[in-house]
Amino acid sequence: MKKIVVVLTAFVLALFVVACGDGAEVTTQSASNSGKFDGDSGKGDPDTDTDTDTDTDTDTDTDTDTDTDTDTDTDTDTDTDTDTDTDTGNGNGGSDSVDFPNVNGTYAQKMWFTSSSDVPLVGSLAEGWTRTYFLINQVQENEKVHIQAKYCNIKIDNSSGALQVIMPQSFADALGTTPKEAVLSKRDDGTYGFDQDWLYEMRGIDPACYGNDPAGYTLPTKQDDPCVQDWDNDGLPGITVKTTGLADATMGMVEKAASMIHDGLVSEDGKTITALVDWTDEQKMLYSSNKLLKAGATNHQQNSSKQPGFTGPFNFIEQVKIPDGSDCDYIVNNAATIFSPDPVNLK
Repeated sequence: MKKIVVVLTAFVLALFVVACGDGAEVTTQSASNSGKFDGDSGKGDPDTDTDTDTDTDTDTDTDTDTDTDTDTDTDTDTDTDTDTDTDTGNGNGGSDSVDFPNVNGTYAQKMWFTSSSDVPLVGSLAEGWTRTYFLINQVQENEKVHIQAKYCNIKIDNSSGALQVIMPQSFADALGTTPKEAVLSKRDDGTYGFDQDWLYEMRGIDPACYGNDPAGYTLPTKQDDPCVQDWDNDGLPGITVKTTGLADATMGMVEKAASMIHDGLVSEDGKTITALVDWTDEQKMLYSSNKLLKAGATNHQQNSSKQPGFTGPFNFIEQVKIPDGSDCDYIVNNAATIFSPDPVNLK
Protein backbone atom coordinates (compact mmCIF):
# COMPACT_ATOMS: atom_id res chain seq x y z
CA MET A 1 0.00 0.00 0.00
CA LYS A 2 2.90 2.37 0.78
CA LYS A 3 4.33 1.83 -2.65
CA ILE A 4 1.01 2.68 -4.31
CA VAL A 5 0.79 5.91 -2.33
CA VAL A 6 4.29 6.94 -3.28
CA VAL A 7 3.78 6.11 -6.95
CA LEU A 8 0.55 8.06 -7.10
CA THR A 9 2.27 10.97 -5.43
CA ALA A 10 5.04 10.82 -7.99
CA PHE A 11 2.56 10.92 -10.87
CA VAL A 12 1.03 14.09 -9.55
CA LEU A 13 4.23 15.98 -8.92
CA ALA A 14 6.02 14.83 -12.02
CA LEU A 15 4.44 17.53 -14.04
CA PHE A 16 3.88 20.41 -11.68
CA VAL A 17 6.35 22.33 -13.75
CA VAL A 18 4.99 25.75 -14.43
CA ALA A 19 6.56 28.08 -16.89
CA CYS A 20 8.46 30.75 -15.07
CA GLY A 21 9.31 34.30 -15.76
CA ASP A 22 11.69 37.06 -14.35
CA GLY A 23 11.31 39.87 -11.93
CA ALA A 24 14.29 41.95 -12.67
CA GLU A 25 15.23 45.15 -10.98
CA VAL A 26 16.73 47.75 -13.23
CA THR A 27 18.95 50.20 -11.44
CA THR A 28 19.73 53.38 -13.24
CA GLN A 29 22.63 55.33 -11.89
CA SER A 30 23.29 58.87 -13.02
CA ALA A 31 26.07 61.21 -12.07
CA SER A 32 26.47 64.93 -12.64
CA ASN A 33 29.61 67.05 -12.22
CA SER A 34 29.54 70.80 -11.71
CA GLY A 35 32.60 73.03 -11.82
CA LYS A 36 33.17 76.69 -10.96
CA PHE A 37 35.84 78.80 -12.59
CA ASP A 38 37.62 81.02 -10.03
CA GLY A 39 39.16 84.18 -11.52
CA ASP A 40 41.73 86.49 -9.86
CA SER A 41 41.56 90.29 -10.13
CA GLY A 42 44.34 92.63 -8.95
CA LYS A 43 45.54 96.21 -9.12
CA GLY A 44 49.10 97.21 -10.00
CA ASP A 45 51.20 99.15 -7.48
CA PRO A 46 51.15 102.85 -8.34
CA ASP A 47 54.72 104.06 -9.14
CA THR A 48 54.96 107.85 -9.32
CA ASP A 49 58.23 109.31 -10.61
CA THR A 50 58.44 113.10 -10.76
CA ASP A 51 61.42 114.44 -12.71
CA THR A 52 61.67 118.20 -12.86
CA ASP A 53 64.19 119.64 -15.29
CA THR A 54 64.17 123.36 -15.97
CA ASP A 55 65.86 124.59 -19.18
CA THR A 56 66.08 128.29 -19.71
CA ASP A 57 66.54 127.85 -23.47
CA THR A 58 63.20 128.47 -25.00
CA ASP A 59 62.55 126.43 -28.15
CA THR A 60 59.05 126.54 -29.34
CA ASP A 61 58.17 123.87 -31.85
CA THR A 62 54.53 123.55 -32.53
CA ASP A 63 53.92 120.41 -34.49
CA THR A 64 50.39 119.29 -34.68
CA ASP A 65 50.05 115.82 -36.10
CA THR A 66 46.59 114.51 -35.91
CA ASP A 67 46.24 110.89 -37.00
CA THR A 68 42.73 109.62 -36.72
CA ASP A 69 42.76 106.01 -37.71
CA THR A 70 39.53 104.24 -37.00
CA ASP A 71 39.85 100.53 -37.61
CA THR A 72 36.62 98.81 -36.85
CA ASP A 73 36.83 95.08 -37.31
CA THR A 74 33.58 93.36 -36.54
CA ASP A 75 34.10 89.67 -36.97
CA THR A 76 31.01 87.73 -36.09
CA ASP A 77 31.60 84.00 -36.39
CA THR A 78 28.51 82.09 -35.41
CA ASP A 79 29.04 78.37 -35.45
CA THR A 80 25.85 76.56 -34.61
CA ASP A 81 26.50 72.85 -34.63
CA THR A 82 23.41 70.99 -33.60
CA ASP A 83 23.88 67.27 -33.46
CA THR A 84 20.61 65.72 -32.49
CA ASP A 85 20.53 61.95 -32.21
CA THR A 86 17.00 60.89 -31.47
CA ASP A 87 16.74 57.28 -30.42
CA THR A 88 13.25 55.94 -30.92
CA GLY A 89 14.13 52.67 -29.26
CA ASN A 90 14.97 50.58 -32.32
CA GLY A 91 18.65 50.28 -31.50
CA ASN A 92 20.09 53.45 -33.02
CA GLY A 93 21.93 54.73 -30.00
CA GLY A 94 24.74 56.54 -31.83
CA SER A 95 27.24 56.21 -34.64
CA ASP A 96 29.11 53.40 -32.93
CA SER A 97 26.05 51.40 -31.86
CA VAL A 98 24.46 48.43 -33.60
CA ASP A 99 21.30 48.95 -35.59
CA PHE A 100 19.22 46.23 -33.91
CA PRO A 101 15.87 44.97 -35.19
CA ASN A 102 12.86 46.81 -33.79
CA VAL A 103 11.30 44.59 -31.12
CA ASN A 104 8.94 47.14 -29.58
CA GLY A 105 5.28 46.29 -29.19
CA THR A 106 3.01 43.32 -28.46
CA TYR A 107 3.95 39.66 -28.87
CA ALA A 108 2.52 36.23 -28.15
CA GLN A 109 4.94 33.80 -26.50
CA LYS A 110 4.84 30.05 -26.07
CA MET A 111 7.20 28.60 -23.43
CA TRP A 112 7.73 24.84 -23.45
CA PHE A 113 9.33 22.69 -20.73
CA THR A 114 10.21 18.98 -20.85
CA SER A 115 10.64 17.50 -17.36
CA SER A 116 10.99 14.57 -15.02
CA SER A 117 10.45 14.43 -11.25
CA ASP A 118 12.34 12.83 -8.41
CA VAL A 119 10.24 11.31 -5.63
CA PRO A 120 11.74 9.74 -2.47
CA LEU A 121 11.90 5.91 -2.55
CA VAL A 122 10.70 5.84 -6.15
CA GLY A 123 13.21 7.89 -8.10
CA SER A 124 12.64 9.51 -11.46
CA LEU A 125 9.22 9.01 -12.99
CA ALA A 126 7.11 10.05 -15.96
CA GLU A 127 8.27 12.44 -18.60
CA GLY A 128 6.15 15.57 -18.52
CA TRP A 129 5.55 18.66 -20.61
CA THR A 130 4.38 22.12 -19.68
CA ARG A 131 3.14 24.67 -22.20
CA THR A 132 2.60 28.26 -21.11
CA TYR A 133 1.18 31.10 -23.19
CA PHE A 134 2.22 34.68 -22.41
CA LEU A 135 1.06 38.09 -23.57
CA ILE A 136 4.29 40.08 -24.01
CA ASN A 137 4.66 43.85 -24.19
CA GLN A 138 8.17 45.10 -24.95
CA VAL A 139 9.90 48.47 -24.85
CA GLN A 140 13.32 48.59 -26.49
CA GLU A 141 16.17 50.82 -25.40
CA ASN A 142 19.07 50.14 -27.78
CA GLU A 143 20.20 46.59 -26.90
CA LYS A 144 18.05 46.43 -23.74
CA VAL A 145 14.50 45.07 -23.89
CA HIS A 146 12.13 45.85 -21.00
CA ILE A 147 9.41 43.20 -20.89
CA GLN A 148 6.02 42.82 -19.21
CA ALA A 149 5.00 39.15 -19.44
CA LYS A 150 1.41 38.30 -18.55
CA TYR A 151 0.50 34.66 -17.91
CA CYS A 152 -2.39 33.67 -20.17
CA ASN A 153 -2.77 29.89 -19.94
CA ILE A 154 -0.85 26.88 -18.59
CA LYS A 155 -1.33 23.27 -19.69
CA ILE A 156 0.45 20.17 -18.36
CA ASP A 157 0.60 16.61 -19.66
CA ASN A 158 2.75 13.54 -18.99
CA SER A 159 3.72 10.25 -20.57
CA SER A 160 2.09 8.05 -17.93
CA GLY A 161 -1.48 8.88 -18.86
CA ALA A 162 -2.68 7.47 -15.53
CA LEU A 163 -3.01 10.77 -13.74
CA GLN A 164 -3.71 14.14 -15.29
CA VAL A 165 -2.67 17.40 -13.68
CA ILE A 166 -5.09 20.25 -14.29
CA MET A 167 -3.95 23.84 -14.04
CA PRO A 168 -7.10 25.91 -13.41
CA GLN A 169 -7.26 29.25 -15.18
CA SER A 170 -7.18 30.77 -11.70
CA PHE A 171 -3.56 29.57 -11.41
CA ALA A 172 -2.38 31.59 -14.42
CA ASP A 173 -4.53 34.55 -13.35
CA ALA A 174 -2.93 34.50 -9.89
CA LEU A 175 0.57 34.76 -11.41
CA GLY A 176 -0.41 37.98 -13.16
CA THR A 177 2.30 39.97 -14.97
CA THR A 178 6.03 39.54 -14.44
CA PRO A 179 8.65 42.17 -15.37
CA LYS A 180 11.67 40.83 -17.24
CA GLU A 181 14.81 42.20 -18.86
CA ALA A 182 16.44 40.82 -22.00
CA VAL A 183 19.48 41.87 -24.02
CA LEU A 184 19.97 41.92 -27.78
CA SER A 185 23.33 41.23 -29.39
CA LYS A 186 24.80 41.06 -32.88
CA ARG A 187 26.76 37.93 -33.68
CA ASP A 188 29.77 37.51 -35.92
CA ASP A 189 27.60 35.88 -38.58
CA GLY A 190 25.35 38.98 -38.72
CA THR A 191 22.39 37.42 -36.90
CA TYR A 192 20.85 38.94 -33.75
CA GLY A 193 20.81 37.25 -30.35
CA PHE A 194 18.29 37.46 -27.50
CA ASP A 195 19.21 36.49 -23.92
CA GLN A 196 17.75 36.80 -20.43
CA ASP A 197 19.68 36.15 -17.22
CA TRP A 198 18.42 33.88 -14.44
CA LEU A 199 15.17 35.11 -12.96
CA TYR A 200 13.43 33.72 -9.86
CA GLU A 201 9.72 33.64 -9.10
CA MET A 202 8.15 32.72 -5.78
CA ARG A 203 4.54 31.64 -5.99
CA GLY A 204 2.14 31.72 -3.07
CA ILE A 205 4.80 33.40 -0.92
CA ASP A 206 4.85 36.86 0.69
CA PRO A 207 7.63 38.81 -1.14
CA ALA A 208 8.73 40.29 2.18
CA CYS A 209 9.90 36.82 3.25
CA TYR A 210 12.58 36.45 0.56
CA GLY A 211 13.41 40.11 -0.07
CA ASN A 212 16.35 40.54 -2.44
CA ASP A 213 17.47 36.93 -2.18
CA PRO A 214 14.84 34.70 -3.80
CA ALA A 215 17.52 32.21 -4.89
CA GLY A 216 18.48 31.53 -1.28
CA TYR A 217 14.95 31.24 0.06
CA THR A 218 13.69 27.91 1.44
CA LEU A 219 10.05 27.09 0.76
CA PRO A 220 7.79 26.61 3.80
CA THR A 221 6.32 23.17 4.46
CA LYS A 222 3.32 24.08 6.62
CA GLN A 223 0.20 25.88 5.48
CA ASP A 224 0.07 28.04 8.60
CA ASP A 225 3.53 29.46 7.93
CA PRO A 226 3.18 33.28 8.01
CA CYS A 227 4.96 33.53 4.65
CA VAL A 228 2.27 31.50 2.86
CA GLN A 229 -0.38 33.51 1.01
CA ASP A 230 -3.60 32.56 -0.77
CA TRP A 231 -2.83 33.98 -4.21
CA ASP A 232 -5.98 32.78 -5.97
CA ASN A 233 -8.29 33.72 -3.11
CA ASP A 234 -10.01 30.34 -2.83
CA GLY A 235 -9.38 29.75 0.86
CA LEU A 236 -6.54 27.25 0.29
CA PRO A 237 -2.86 27.98 0.97
CA GLY A 238 -0.65 29.05 -1.92
CA ILE A 239 -2.10 28.39 -5.38
CA THR A 240 -4.52 25.59 -6.20
CA VAL A 241 -3.98 22.77 -8.71
CA LYS A 242 -6.10 19.70 -9.37
CA THR A 243 -5.69 16.11 -10.51
CA THR A 244 -7.95 13.61 -12.19
CA GLY A 245 -7.56 9.96 -13.19
CA LEU A 246 -6.35 7.41 -10.65
CA ALA A 247 -6.97 9.91 -7.89
CA ASP A 248 -8.99 13.09 -7.90
CA ALA A 249 -7.65 15.81 -5.66
CA THR A 250 -7.51 19.53 -5.03
CA MET A 251 -4.16 20.72 -3.70
CA GLY A 252 -2.66 23.96 -2.44
CA MET A 253 1.01 24.47 -3.27
CA VAL A 254 3.86 26.97 -3.07
CA GLU A 255 6.57 27.09 -5.69
CA LYS A 256 10.08 28.35 -6.36
CA ALA A 257 10.76 28.61 -10.09
CA ALA A 258 13.62 30.06 -12.11
CA SER A 259 14.48 30.35 -15.79
CA MET A 260 17.19 31.62 -18.11
CA ILE A 261 16.73 32.32 -21.83
CA HIS A 262 19.77 31.84 -24.06
CA ASP A 263 20.92 31.29 -27.65
CA GLY A 264 18.02 33.37 -28.90
CA LEU A 265 17.53 34.35 -32.52
CA VAL A 266 15.69 37.53 -33.58
CA SER A 267 14.47 37.84 -37.15
CA GLU A 268 15.75 40.84 -39.13
CA ASP A 269 12.29 42.41 -39.09
CA GLY A 270 11.96 41.81 -35.33
CA LYS A 271 8.69 39.93 -35.72
CA THR A 272 9.83 36.55 -34.38
CA ILE A 273 12.12 35.50 -31.53
CA THR A 274 13.12 31.92 -30.72
CA ALA A 275 15.42 30.80 -27.90
CA LEU A 276 16.35 27.91 -25.63
CA VAL A 277 15.42 27.87 -21.93
CA ASP A 278 17.15 26.48 -18.86
CA TRP A 279 15.00 26.22 -15.75
CA THR A 280 14.65 24.86 -12.22
CA ASP A 281 11.48 24.17 -10.24
CA GLU A 282 10.62 23.15 -6.69
CA GLN A 283 7.19 22.78 -5.10
CA LYS A 284 5.77 22.05 -1.68
CA MET A 285 2.25 20.68 -1.30
CA LEU A 286 0.72 22.32 1.77
CA TYR A 287 -2.80 20.91 1.44
CA SER A 288 -4.47 18.02 -0.38
CA SER A 289 -8.04 16.80 -0.35
CA ASN A 290 -6.69 13.30 -1.04
CA LYS A 291 -4.16 11.93 1.44
CA LEU A 292 -2.60 9.82 -1.28
CA LEU A 293 -1.47 12.97 -3.02
CA LYS A 294 0.45 15.04 -0.54
CA ALA A 295 4.21 15.20 -0.85
CA GLY A 296 6.92 17.32 -2.35
CA ALA A 297 8.99 16.79 -5.47
CA THR A 298 11.82 18.41 -7.36
CA ASN A 299 11.27 18.72 -11.10
CA HIS A 300 14.22 18.45 -13.43
CA GLN A 301 14.83 19.81 -16.88
CA GLN A 302 15.03 17.09 -19.51
CA ASN A 303 17.11 17.66 -22.64
CA SER A 304 15.97 14.51 -24.33
CA SER A 305 12.72 12.60 -24.78
CA LYS A 306 11.61 9.00 -24.92
CA GLN A 307 8.29 10.03 -26.39
CA PRO A 308 7.80 8.59 -29.91
CA GLY A 309 7.44 11.33 -32.49
CA PHE A 310 8.78 14.12 -30.25
CA THR A 311 9.87 16.91 -32.57
CA GLY A 312 11.61 20.20 -31.97
CA PRO A 313 13.73 21.45 -29.06
CA PHE A 314 12.96 20.23 -25.55
CA ASN A 315 12.91 23.54 -23.64
CA PHE A 316 12.31 26.70 -25.60
CA ILE A 317 10.34 29.88 -26.25
CA GLU A 318 8.69 30.93 -29.50
CA GLN A 319 7.62 34.57 -29.69
CA VAL A 320 5.60 36.13 -32.51
CA LYS A 321 4.53 39.74 -33.15
CA ILE A 322 0.77 40.22 -32.91
CA PRO A 323 -1.41 43.32 -33.35
CA ASP A 324 -0.93 45.93 -30.63
CA GLY A 325 -3.86 45.88 -28.22
CA SER A 326 -4.29 42.10 -28.43
CA ASP A 327 -5.14 40.24 -25.22
CA CYS A 328 -4.77 36.76 -23.76
CA ASP A 329 -8.00 35.55 -25.32
CA TYR A 330 -6.63 36.43 -28.76
CA ILE A 331 -3.50 34.34 -28.10
CA VAL A 332 -5.27 31.30 -26.65
CA ASN A 333 -7.95 31.27 -29.37
CA ASN A 334 -5.44 31.69 -32.22
CA ALA A 335 -2.51 29.69 -30.85
CA ALA A 336 -2.72 27.07 -33.61
CA THR A 337 -2.06 29.70 -36.28
CA ILE A 338 0.28 31.94 -34.28
CA PHE A 339 2.78 29.28 -33.18
CA SER A 340 4.49 26.25 -34.66
CA PRO A 341 2.98 22.85 -33.72
CA ASP A 342 3.81 21.59 -30.21
CA PRO A 343 6.56 18.92 -29.99
CA VAL A 344 3.97 16.63 -28.36
CA ASN A 345 0.19 16.79 -28.72
CA LEU A 346 -1.07 17.61 -25.24
CA LYS A 347 -4.34 16.13 -24.02
